[in-house]
Amino acid sequence: MRIAGQELTQLRDLAEATATVAAAYDAGIFRCLDEGPATAGKLAARAGLDARAVGILLPVLAELGLLQADGDRFRLTGPVQRGLVDRESGEFEGGGLPLWLMNLRSFTHLPDVLASGQPLGHPDEDQDEDAKRESLARFMAGMAAAPAARVQEIVNACLARLEDREAESGGRPRRMLDIGGGPGHMTRAFVERGLRGTLFDRPETVEFVAGAYGLAAVEGLELVGGDFMEDELPEGPFDVVLMSNVVHIYSPRRNQDLFERVARVTAPGAVAAIADFFRGRSRRADHFALVMLLRTEGGNTYTEAEVGSWLEDAGFRSPETAQVDTDRHLITAVRTG
Repeated sequence: MRIAGQELTQLRDLAEATATVAAAYDAGIFRCLDEGPATAGKLAARAGLDARAVGILLPVLAELGLLQADGDRFRLTGPVQRGLVDRESGEFEGGGLPLWLMNLRSFTHLPDVLASGQPLGHPDEDQDEDAKRESLARFMAGMAAAPAARVQEIVNACLARLEDREAESGGRPRRMLDIGGGPGHMTRAFVERGLRGTLFDRPETVEFVAGAYGLAAVEGLELVGGDFMEDELPEGPFDVVLMSNVVHIYSPRRNQDLFERVARVTAPGAVAAIADFFRGRSRRADHFALVMLLRTEGGNTYTEAEVGSWLEDAGFRSPETAQVDTDRHLITAVRTG
């Protein structure tokens, strides 16, 4: 049987390969191999894993092209070292793999969700506090795994639209608000470009990232805890408001409400920016909507026309779309005066 030009068995193998790579990352295989080439036994000892299990895993990773085999010793390839180990490489995306694995587990429950229409419970709702903190750390690592080039594309696009307007700021410093900004990689990037940044996220998230990501020590970066869908947004006026990976969590009505609230804390000529997977633009958007079906009450992925109309209804004009990588796009619009 063929589906979209692929044998069903190929799709099965691809799913298994994805789960294998994510599990290997989660178990510390790549990190421990970065210490130097090793046999299965030595690597298992480094990582605190079972030697037989590691011995079965390593040839599979080599077959996938992630490792090089030299007799019974295995070493990292250059691209894997940069993409899955070196967080400073600019190509690092490894932090997202544990989230991939979590999402794959969720997909085994898709038949139940299709029947009921109700999402799965939150994965950490029954965990103790230590386990919840570990889950939060994993989620933040996934968010922080955005390649540096993608982050800079978003910042550049926002600042370009901000500079296109010639609104007077009265001499005050330009400010940006990062809604649901998690580990603060986006907020920090704006601060490095001269803006004062405010990261607004849930209190437990803000408490965690303040120390774990060193945000409390960043001059010009303010941390504010709250529920951005229920609580008042931080006091403006802001010149840029970024909502990255936010709109797919919520229904159209709730997104419209959020945009209207954003408009109330922005200066005339300010830029609202939405980074996400957009239907008709991103090859990932339709598939990612299934993740939202599994995990949220009303989440989905949307077209740029839908998002643009919500922005215009809230008082933002001239929505524009820019591509930031192969899967993600950024919609920016300017607040009317």
